[in-house]
Order: sequence, then structure tokens, then C-alpha cells
Amino acid sequence: MLAEAKAAGLAFDLIAVREGDKLPFHTDARVTLTPAAFRAATQTVTPQGAIAIARVHEASPGEAIDAARAAGWPLVVLDGVQDPGNVGAICRTAAAAGAPSLVVLPGSADPFGPKAVRASAGNVFRLKVAKARWKDLDELEGYGAAPTGGAPLAETPIESAGMIVLGSEARGLSRKDLRLVTVPLTEGVESLNVAAAAALILFEVRRRRGA
Repeated sequence: MLAEAKAAGLAFDLIAVREGDKLPFHTDARVTLTPAAFRAATQTVTPQGAIAIARVHEASPGEAIDAARAAGWPLVVLDGVQDPGNVGAICRTAAAAGAPSLVVLPGSADPFGPKAVRASAGNVFRLKVAKARWKDLDELEGYGAAPTGGAPLAETPIESAGMIVLGSEARGLSRKDLRLVTVPLTEGVESLNVAAAAALILFEVRRRRGA
């Protein structure tokens, strides 16, 4: 994750390394902590050997929209996705598929929170990430992912959409006027995890774009 952050150009205020562990790069921001002090400073049960404080650039909604347009990609929108693990996994998938930007609406977990960053394996730093409200996205038309009732993914021109909205698994989409797209499932299976649905949809966009 630290290597990804460095590659993305983030500035480190501090990197604390556990005594006996190594960093993959040199930095003047490094300090060394004893194992006991390191354990006391971390938030995980089995931490890796380094923790850091870095400055991230949170994009504006306009910057995220412009980046998506410039790349010819739908904007990825998270609508009330509360689990930071899912948010991080979606960021990782979005970066892997080639999506340039992502916005989170109120009620979604912070993509730059520790759990989300870990789940993204640092790939969140590859994206332009913004916090937004629906009014910021008024100019965009797009599709909302729904477990049922939408047009089948194979028949939906999602690659030319202005945005793709992924909602809460418990409550669905907060906006009811979106066109819906559905990933057909085997009979008896109610729905996909939101991160799994995101992977299928985003890599289908990538395939259609010929990437």
C-alpha cells in the first residue's frame, strides 16, 4: 500500500516502521518503533510492519466527472455502500478495470478510511475520488445496479452511460428514477455482493471499450 501511495505521488508526513522490518523505498519521513510501541499505535490485530500518515488529494465532484469523461468511462458512484471492505474492494476493481474516478454519496464509507484503503490494496490512490451529493451529478445520465427488475447487463449500453450507481445491499438505491441494469443470476440466488456486482459490470465496460 505504501508503494502504491508513493507511486501515486502522495506526500508522507510520517512512516513508522516496526523494528526489524523494512520499507521498499527510502524516505526521510521514517521513524523506527519497538514492536510494543508499534502494536500500540496500530488499529489491526495482525499489522504489517509499517504504518504511515500521508496527505491525499480529495477531488471535487467536477474533477471526478471530468476525469471520467476524458477517459470515456462512466463515473462510478457509490450510494450508501456502508461496508468499508466493500468500498475498498470496489476501488481496487475500478482501478484494475481502468476506471479513472469514483464518487461516494452520503451514507457510504470513507474510501480513505484505514479499512477501505487496506481492502483496496492501495489502489484507491490511483483514482480521482470525490464526495458528492445527487445535485452534483444532475448533468449525468446513467444506470443503477439492481438485483432484479433491470435490463440484462448483456443488453444494456452501460459503456456509454454517464455514471454507474452501486447501492446498499440492504436498502438498494436511494434514487428511484435511474434506469436499472441487472446481472442475471441462477434461479434461487437472490443477489450478488455489491463488490462482486461491481466487478462484473466494470469489467464488462472494459471489455466493450476494447481495453
